[in-house]
Formats: sequence, structure tokens, C-alpha cells
Amino acid sequence: MSSYKRLILVRHGETVSNRDRLMTGRIDTPLTAKGRKQARRAASRIACDFGKVDRIYASPLTRTMETARPLSRKTGVRPVREPLLIETNFGAWEGKKKEELSLDEGWNTYTADPFHYTFPEGESPQDVRSRALSFLSELRSSDGWESAVVFSHYTPVAFIVLEILGMADGARAPFRIDNGSLTVIALDEKSGYIVTLNSVCA
Repeated sequence: MSSYKRLILVRHGETVSNRDRLMTGRIDTPLTAKGRKQARRAASRIACDFGKVDRIYASPLTRTMETARPLSRKTGVRPVREPLLIETNFGAWEGKKKEELSLDEGWNTYTADPFHYTFPEGESPQDVRSRALSFLSELRSSDGWESAVVFSHYTPVAFIVLEILGMADGARAPFRIDNGSLTVIALDEKSGYIVTLNSVCA
């Protein structure tokens, strides 16, 4: 990657809330057995394909810290709890099924422009965008690393990818970010490019 640094974004493994298709932002749910397997596979893939890891960052929620644990054990690098990587606060929509929410008066507004909707008693994904891009800016300007791994959630990962693609103001993401997936970015202080997007570890 020449002068570029490597940034690996990992979405946390499957949780019960993911499995049951619930709106899950700040609800602190642990991984399922499948999610723990995804975490182990992601760690093995990173260690095998990319070698040395200088830094590990993780959202402070249980599901991301739990996903980071196997890689931390393999590398000996302790995860840094990073609040800027936390998922959206869905407010009154937390823990509800999408089928139930489809009856809410705000559902059509949300589905028309999901990244600019403010959730009742919660926040807007634009707040997540601001946090995620602040993290990216701080990481870009910091020294002492060549390869960093970030364990986070759908929305922060999506906004970092959109930023690299020059699409950060879009209404939605034209790609998937699956549980346990790896997205690899080549990064320097001013630019970057996507090496791998949403690679699910088999």
C-alpha cells in the first residue's frame, strides 16, 4: 500500500436483536453463537491476510467489544474504547420490530431519507456521521501506526465508507455492511480508497 496506511472496519457479529430484526442502537446486547463465530473468523482473517496490527479501536458497547476480543487475543493489542464509534440512538424506536414501526407516522419519512431522519427521543444519523468523521480525522492525523482495526456498527462504518467514496451527503448507502464483515481502506492524511468492501469471512 506504499505510503498509505491500512484501516480495517469490522461490523460487530450477529446479536439476538439483529437476528430478530429489531432496531438496535444503544441497546447493549451480547453476540449470539453465530456472532461469536463471526468474530473468531474475522480475527483469523485479519491475522492471516494482513499480519501486524498496531491499533484496535472499538465502540464501547458489549457487542463490539466482544467482537474485538478474539483479535486482541491473537495480536496482544488491547482495544481502545472509542465513544465516537457508537451506533445511532434510535430513541423511542429502540428494540422495536420494523413491522411494528411501519405503522408509525414517521416511518415513511424515515424510509424516504433514512440518513437525515431524527428518531423520536433519539438522534439523527447525521450525529453519527459527525462522530465517525471526527474519529477518521483524528486517526488520519495521528502518528505511530500503519495498520488499525476498528470494530463498530452499521451506521458509523457506512459513513466512513461514504466519506472515502465522496458520497457522505447521500440519503442512503448503496452497499451492504453485514455482521462480521471486513471493509479495508487505504488511507493517508488527505485521501483514501476502498480496497475491500463488506467482505464476509467464510
